[in-house]
Amino acid sequence: MKLKKIAIALTLAGLSLLTTMSHAEGLSFFPGLKPDFKFEPSLAVSAGVLNSSTGNDNTMAVYGLDFNMNCGLIQTPDNRIRTHVQINHSDKSGVKSTTFELSPRYTLPVGSGFSVGAGPVLGVAMVDNGRNDKNLFAYGAVAGVNFRAGMLYAGADVRYLNTNDRDNVDYENWAVLAKVGINF
Repeated sequence: MKLKKIAIALTLAGLSLLTTMSHAEGLSFFPGLKPDFKFEPSLAVSAGVLNSSTGNDNTMAVYGLDFNMNCGLIQTPDNRIRTHVQINHSDKSGVKSTTFELSPRYTLPVGSGFSVGAGPVLGVAMVDNGRNDKNLFAYGAVAGVNFRAGMLYAGADVRYLNTNDRDNVDYENWAVLAKVGINF
């Protein structure tokens, strides 16, 4: 029940940001195809805590990679949409998971290299609960803060992820992740 409330709160936050974005003038589609578009990519390692609905001991460590860039599919005139591609892994008490997540986020600069952002998450969760091994469709919401200064990239995310249920395997979870890496 607690996870559902978190999901609702994150979804509402994402919808309010999308509403703001939809009123922005000058949205461009497929700007990544233009020769002057700057992707401004970042690559980071991430680590944190994950709490899942699978297994007896629900809290576990999670680690992975975060690659993000200015979105090349749809963009505001001031490049506020960033696409995050994340790979996260956790393994505890007989439950192993690897998730591949895609998350376009609307971001707002707050000054001095900091920005905040939120958006939806779509992905695949490969889950082995000790009895079954399944690939599950995953969806959710994420909110985060990022810091960019020169080549330094750092950030933190709070993410809710739900999955479909197949053969008594599901992987509803939330995670808090810290990340550090480089800007290219």
